[in-house]
Amino acid sequence: MTHKLQKISSYLNALSLRERIMALAVIIAIIYAAFDGLVFQKQNMHYQQLQTQQQDFSEQQLALSTELLESAEKVAEDKRGSNALKQEISIVQKRLEDTEKQLDSVFNKLVPPTKITELLRSLLLKTNGLKLVSLNNEPVKKINLNEGKDNGEESSESESLLYEHATIIKLTGSYQQLYQYLLALEQSDWGLFWDKMHYTVTDYPQAEISLRVHTISTNKYWIGL
Repeated sequence: MTHKLQKISSYLNALSLRERIMALAVIIAIIYAAFDGLVFQKQNMHYQQLQTQQQDFSEQQLALSTELLESAEKVAEDKRGSNALKQEISIVQKRLEDTEKQLDSVFNKLVPPTKITELLRSLLLKTNGLKLVSLNNEPVKKINLNEGKDNGEESSESESLLYEHATIIKLTGSYQQLYQYLLALEQSDWGLFWDKMHYTVTDYPQAEISLRVHTISTNKYWIGL
């Protein structure tokens, strides 16, 4: 190695100044080319890697942003659906409350099953000369709210919340007395339905009337009678 350097040094000394300058320029060019190949090219590769990583990161960030946006839209849609469901439930509850109030208003005006015979007897006392022949309670009848619907299955008892309590009363007296009794029954403060009436003249002017009256309640028994 030392011998080669000595030969190069001798060669350079033998050159003219201009030739030395040209030789130095060539050496510098060679050194620069080597440096560019080893350093700048390596930095360029590193820069390209950074660009690739940045692009990958940008794509990942875009994908995450899209996923986040879709999730936000889904949450908003679920919230809107939840709010709509809550509003629908609130409307149904309001209707149910209104219906219950209406039913309470109707039931409050109807005579309770335990007061039917008492009411019929009290009206009888207000009609002079009218006599009671018989007063009988019929079995409680369940009111089928689904009557007329053929679903192939027998309606369960739990579907009916209303029951009919009916009483058949037979009276005897004149036409005027019987008429006054029916009028008093119609004008009573208590609500009471009557649906069947049979009128028979027994010994004119005496007649007999058979009247079926009933009330409605949520109780399936004749409690207190």
